[in-house]
Amino acid sequence: FHRGYYIRARAVDHYAQDAARVEYNFLMLSLQILSLGAGFDSLYFRLKDIGLLHHTVVYEVDFPNVACQKATLIKRMKELSALVGDIGGEGLGAITFSGEDYKLLGVDLAELSELERALEEAGLDNEIPTLFIAEVVLTYMENSRSDALIQWAAEHFSQACFLLYEQMHPEDPFGHVMQQHFSQLNSALRSLAQYPDCEAQQRRFFEKGWTECSVMDMNKFFTYFTPEEEQQRVQALEPFDEFEEWHLKCSHYFVLTASKGMEPSWTPLLSSMTVPHCDGPVRMAGSITAAVCAVHSEISGLRRYGHHSVLIKPNVILTTGGFGEEDGRHCRMRNFHVLIKHAGYWKADCVKKEDPDKRWGE
Repeated sequence: FHRGYYIRARAVDHYAQDAARVEYNFLMLSLQILSLGAGFDSLYFRLKDIGLLHHTVVYEVDFPNVACQKATLIKRMKELSALVGDIGGEGLGAITFSGEDYKLLGVDLAELSELERALEEAGLDNEIPTLFIAEVVLTYMENSRSDALIQWAAEHFSQACFLLYEQMHPEDPFGHVMQQHFSQLNSALRSLAQYPDCEAQQRRFFEKGWTECSVMDMNKFFTYFTPEEEQQRVQALEPFDEFEEWHLKCSHYFVLTASKGMEPSWTPLLSSMTVPHCDGPVRMAGSITAAVCAVHSEISGLRRYGHHSVLIKPNVILTTGGFGEEDGRHCRMRNFHVLIKHAGYWKADCVKKEDPDKRWGE
């Protein structure tokens, strides 16, 4: 859970900072950030705290009751209200909190005409470059309404970019459980059937008027866009060995960036990509020739995953580690699995130390 929320926050921060820092603040140009379904996200305060909003105004939109709760929290916390600098604009239309570079609006995103009117009243200018952020938001809407919102953003803003973070791959077991989880929370993932993968989402944005669009899953983002020292820092924060589940989760979430009319062009998923560092050339550790042979039906299968197998001598394969079932419970496997080929047949057995908690030889 910790790593899942970490990679989500890092992705959004990475591209929001890229837009604010590289493209506009350093060029002394204005930028607008419109966070759709912002909830209680603290992106504005993080960007403000590191000095990236000199020429930027942030607009946040969510349901009226959510926006009112957030406005109340900001007013109660001196540190947050000091960063915003309340100028007393609340109560004007849908605005629940207003600062010089921050506007918090209570509007239903599904009501596009109402959203457009509220943003115009709050001062959003469709001639100024605008970054739209939708972080696990559009998938909760009916596809016709979320499609209309994506198309509206492309048609009504001459220079715009879009950052989308959502789920994908509903077809496999993890995807089924993921959908059931959100359905039980009364937050069904409505976009997955029509837009199940990266390619479908990319076509979606092209069809709705965006001229540049790149997308990747979160495994690729972590590998290519997270510096090696940051990866090492995260790894050192807490003990962690469930990499299979981590990679599985990351393969079911994606980050997408789209743009149109941007000068210079905004394609952060392409321009920043670097090859991971590798010490020395990659070499083959060895290989095992595969061939069809008979198997005794009474031999138990290798019911574990995340393990390592090694050919220790001709026709003998030793498997260690991994996870599976032992003594009726799921755990890290402590026994050794041995496969021996003899007279055209594979035979299997487990080698188990009497006291596996002690080191061998002690």
